[in-house]
Amino acid sequence: MADNLQETFGLTPIEAMARGLPVVVSDWDGYRDTVRDGVEGFRVPTVMPGPGEGRDLAYRYAMGVDGYDRYCGFTSQLIAVDVEAAADALRRLLRSAPLRRQMGAAGAERVRTLFDWSVIIPRYQTLWAELAAERAQAKPMAPRPQAWPARLDPFAAFAAYPTRPLTRSTLLQRTRAEADMVLQRWRLLAMVAFAESIVPSIEECRAVLGVLRRGLCAWSKRSSATLRPIVRPRSGVGLSG
Repeated sequence: MADNLQETFGLTPIEAMARGLPVVVSDWDGYRDTVRDGVEGFRVPTVMPGPGEGRDLAYRYAMGVDGYDRYCGFTSQLIAVDVEAAADALRRLLRSAPLRRQMGAAGAERVRTLFDWSVIIPRYQTLWAELAAERAQAKPMAPRPQAWPARLDPFAAFAAYPTRPLTRSTLLQRTRAEADMVLQRWRLLAMVAFAESIVPSIEECRAVLGVLRRGLCAWSKRSSATLRPIVRPRSGVGLSG
């Protein structure tokens, strides 16, 4: 379930499809080009903060506060994959041998048709010709105000990667009664603990869960105003404005 900005295409699904295997992948960037949902396998929805929410991450990286590994890791910690949808996709495949065979055969055919080298190389050549024509006709770009042009907000630069952005109109729902216990286990995971400087504290998470428990789960004016005071800004180097 890729949730990383570096995962732009994904060879693993192609290799699995070439072997006639059905695949379950995240609905993330280049996976949309390789796997058709419900045909060769299943794509699992993803969500990511919208443009403007990651300028501090870009600035920390540009200033040398964070290395590239932490920049990518911190960004991934703010991206979500629909776990229930992934589990449902796996259940469907595990329970149906005909579905596995059907999707596996479709995947093998798709690889032969679209991703064999005899097909890929001519497509590269066509792309190079198209890019050369665009460069020859391109006009100078108008300057765009950015906090750091060389280090764009990742949630703006890669806005097309997830299924949808997380916005103030996104509906949030508490799905587990034992959420507090799960929260404590989650914070002890090494892959979460390393990002302590950018993820909410236990107290902040509990406060948000309390809001959801009371039914204020839409990012409307009401719930936004309720959540804003209980979640601190991410720590470290940041930007104002």
